[in-house]
Amino acid sequence: MIKTILFSLIFLFSCGAFAYEKELIVKEIINDEIIQITKYDKSLDINLGDFLLIYSHTSKDVLGYSRVLKIGDKNEIYAKVLTHSKSGIIRPDNYLRRIQLSKSYNEGHIGRFDLMYTFNRDVLPMYRPLIYLGLGQGFTASNLVKEELIFGPTVIGYGLTNQLQASSNIISTIYKVPNIALKHTLFKTDEYEMSLEMGYMYFSAERRSGYITTAYLDMISNSKFNSFFKIKAFTNKPADDYFYNSEAYEKDLNLEFSFSYGYVLDNWNRVIFGPKIDVNKKKVGGNIGYYYINKNLHALFGVSSNDFSEFRLGRDGYLLNLDVWWRF
Repeated sequence: MIKTILFSLIFLFSCGAFAYEKELIVKEIINDEIIQITKYDKSLDINLGDFLLIYSHTSKDVLGYSRVLKIGDKNEIYAKVLTHSKSGIIRPDNYLRRIQLSKSYNEGHIGRFDLMYTFNRDVLPMYRPLIYLGLGQGFTASNLVKEELIFGPTVIGYGLTNQLQASSNIISTIYKVPNIALKHTLFKTDEYEMSLEMGYMYFSAERRSGYITTAYLDMISNSKFNSFFKIKAFTNKPADDYFYNSEAYEKDLNLEFSFSYGYVLDNWNRVIFGPKIDVNKKKVGGNIGYYYINKNLHALFGVSSNDFSEFRLGRDGYLLNLDVWWRF
């Protein structure tokens, strides 16, 4: 009797799963970006602009997602493939499910760098590249999209266009060093993104100015790892001097390099770690941080150091990093 009940339950579940997979099916690959979809369930409500996850009908893995462009009279749907996994090929008989990228976490849509979506501020930040990594690390190569705002105790920024953002370090302003920076995207592909930032700061107490030029390069290594490379060239003291540097810099040119690795968890939170080299002070430090990413909230919990050889707490040695900011 028990075996009969178990067999019945398994059979019903299998039939249900099979029926679900048959609701939306890739019928034809029109070109590299457009797919034609057949809707077998006429009661299924699909509208223009809906996001559809694309699943392999053999492995059941997520291959990518698309957005509905056109709905025909005979239940035929045309959708644009926004991004797809580098390890899988979208082909006929793959099945699709509708998701809400602007609402909440979607079950089964596990974190992957090659499944991120960039140019839509309505999409949750968890599905988009990180813009800011906290006071100790600053920005990445990615920019805020047009009219997107980032705000927290340490930073404020605004997307002027999809390629240009303005920002300011709030902590430095509090310590009478008002500042502003403009960061522009130089080029962007599926694997690389490079930006250049020009910053200006004014030291009120000393009545002099400082300038920072920073080049950013973000690279996607595979579906789970990416990297952030940054070269910073600046005059006088950097904007974060009060918290992260106890010694004055030269008035002319100073250089700093940092290279961090990012790992995306299945829930889309991140772990980021890597070294930082201060050329002028001949010091090697680094950081490690866990990034909690919610609907609009980002939070950082981590440790950083300007000099690994200094085994003590404080800005000469190791600092506990706690930061929080919002993206709207």
